[in-house]
Amino acid sequence: MDEPTPPAGPVPAAWPGIAEQAARALHDELRAVTDRRTLQDVQLSGGFVVAETTSRKLMRFEAEGDLGVSEGAQATLVVDGVPIDVEVVSVFGNVVTLSVPPAATVPAEATLRCDLSWLLSAQSRRLRELTNGGPGFNAEAAAALLSADRDVAPQELPAVSVEGLNHGQRYAVQLALTPGVTWLWGPPGTGKTTTIVTLVAQLCVSGLRVLLTAPTNAAVDVAVQAVLKEIPELAGGALVRLGQPSDTSLIGRSDGHVLIDEIAAKRGEVLAEMRVREGQRVRGLRERLRPLERRHADLTDEEQQLRLTLERDLADSTARVRELDESLHFVRRQVCREAEVVAATSHQVVLRTLRELTFDVVILDEASMTTTALAMLVAGAGSGHTIVAGDFRQLPPVVVADTPSAKEWLLRSPFERAGVDVAVGTGMPPTRLAALTQQYRMRGDINHVVSEAFYPESPLVTAPTVSTRAHGSRAPWADGELVLLDTSLLGARTARKQGMSSRYNLMHAQLVAGLLADSTAEVSSLGVISPFAAQARLLESLLPEPELEDWAASTVHRFQGGERDIVIYDTVDTGIGVRPLHRWFTEGEKSGNGARLLNVAASRARDHLVVVAALDQLHRHRTARDAAWRFFTELHERGRIVSWEEALKHAPVTQRVSGDVFGLLRDDLAGARSVEMWLPRAPLVGLRSLLPSLKLVAEQDVETEPVTIWVEPDPDGYLSAEATEAKHGGVNIRPCVPILESSAVVDDVVWTSTGSLLGPNPGVVLRTRHRGFADAVRRAQRRRPGPRTG
Repeated sequence: MDEPTPPAGPVPAAWPGIAEQAARALHDELRAVTDRRTLQDVQLSGGFVVAETTSRKLMRFEAEGDLGVSEGAQATLVVDGVPIDVEVVSVFGNVVTLSVPPAATVPAEATLRCDLSWLLSAQSRRLRELTNGGPGFNAEAAAALLSADRDVAPQELPAVSVEGLNHGQRYAVQLALTPGVTWLWGPPGTGKTTTIVTLVAQLCVSGLRVLLTAPTNAAVDVAVQAVLKEIPELAGGALVRLGQPSDTSLIGRSDGHVLIDEIAAKRGEVLAEMRVREGQRVRGLRERLRPLERRHADLTDEEQQLRLTLERDLADSTARVRELDESLHFVRRQVCREAEVVAATSHQVVLRTLRELTFDVVILDEASMTTTALAMLVAGAGSGHTIVAGDFRQLPPVVVADTPSAKEWLLRSPFERAGVDVAVGTGMPPTRLAALTQQYRMRGDINHVVSEAFYPESPLVTAPTVSTRAHGSRAPWADGELVLLDTSLLGARTARKQGMSSRYNLMHAQLVAGLLADSTAEVSSLGVISPFAAQARLLESLLPEPELEDWAASTVHRFQGGERDIVIYDTVDTGIGVRPLHRWFTEGEKSGNGARLLNVAASRARDHLVVVAALDQLHRHRTARDAAWRFFTELHERGRIVSWEEALKHAPVTQRVSGDVFGLLRDDLAGARSVEMWLPRAPLVGLRSLLPSLKLVAEQDVETEPVTIWVEPDPDGYLSAEATEAKHGGVNIRPCVPILESSAVVDDVVWTSTGSLLGPNPGVVLRTRHRGFADAVRRAQRRRPGPRTG
């Protein structure tokens, strides 16, 4: 189908150099991501074909470590150096089922690669194509993002007769209705989304076509839902949501469709109707698989057969979906051309459906998480009337490369690249900056801590309605707006996932397990967050069954934009085990990543903020009086301090073990099916007394090794006498250096200690019985395969 070629927009003289520099930065990032693949790739073993269909082949593997990938994800299977495009059908613990092309080889071992480097390639390629401009691209609009002083605020602002906006929000809407680049600074809870929705409504009344983007699907969905609530008449085709929504309530809306294929189907497009039906089938199959995935260790034979049937049907359906997606390209572009508002992730602007489509106004929401390079490509789809909305005191884009060009064009969001943050810090904000200051989310004490630490130039004011708002959730351990669970005297160890990457802290997770077990039915809204993905997965394993929809565990990065009544923030780092402290806790200036991370974590809380932290390490020993120091100072002064012992007083899931540690361990070993231990260097005086029990477990007639004991040898590489004796006695002893953990996982029970668990002085010993947590700990601690396992 032939389409009209849109005219090329203006190209300023500086643009070719700008495009080349940004493309070079993307190339640096792509190279850095490629170099890191060996650290992020997941080794697979035991591969076999479980089913074949007319279009796909299903292969099942065991992963050597934490997969960190969800069903439906596109990935690459590397077999003898040859990449194969695959889709993740299901993840049952550490067993993954993949949908592969029917002609693919059948390897017993392979590597699973799950990265988005293809998006970097697409951006770099697009920038190089547009070095001298191009059809449907306004290079002047793109370059306008590089300086906040380029446009001057108009002398007169248009009138806006909209109720419900405060003064700051109204000014922001008025300013953003005028041509040029408007910088909308929206700190947490200040109603940035409300402001954007009002703006979109005013733009639609003026007959202007709007492109609304954000870096994540979740952020796009929040904006779309808000727009539909304010302007319901846009449903049915005037507002188009491109891509896969994370909010399932946008699917099949009875009040009017917004998803691009549903709109096309409603207009009689046969292929779109088929795509909608097939998408419904995929979602239904995944919903039926989910409860089986949660119970992966206890499936009956009938359930195993049902699992295989669902996986086979899912592979077929997803293959048909991909075929239909390819055929629907021109239909989707036509739906977007006819829409008043198109909502999509920022990355979609670079891809086929939106390429060379133009808009009157472009809105970049959550722009603080968007790279400057990508933001320019998005802005170039407009006329120069651009609204950059976000908060440069929250998390920046995630970037791997540390080259000068990557720092300039990728690590810095449009706010930093244009100098908005520096101008605000020096008390001379740009003339086209609209700053929102009244917040509606956090209660008074939480707001005070956040505002004092991170927004001293533009203090946040709590709206009067917040203090009169009813408490949505209550928990015995969240008995104040600010609670600090200080683990300084616990001496908990920080370790690395699989010994080499993301950090985790088992004892902190055990304390959180105790809090969650002591929760009541009154906790309807809860977020448990951590800076590190490995810890977030441990915390996620502690959540109850998913009928509690408003309970969530996540990294801080993934939780940006979210909020809950109660937030537990686990800082993880203690300075014991993994050293030194992560830079998130040492670089605390308000423009640094550490302060931004603290800001996002704390400002997710509506009513109660619980911080789990070793205050001695993260605060008392700090010398710099920066934003992070102010945060912990205010938290300490205004919050209730809880010791780790107090946190465990009413926690049936986690207990402190005193007395005969080895005797209780023997009790757990009696009848156990699997045992894994991690023992740092020490005389392992307790190992000898456990040998009879360990041998009984080891002698089971099972396919996998039921006992593995990782032991740190002495500096010369020799095992302790106790470990050598156990090895000669038939127990699977594995030397490993270093061992930062001190733990044991016996079936569903997790043991930890501050000293070596089987040493003469194990120190504080905690014991947690929790099946999901034990399974997650095994995956986190499993070492990567290779000649130097440790």
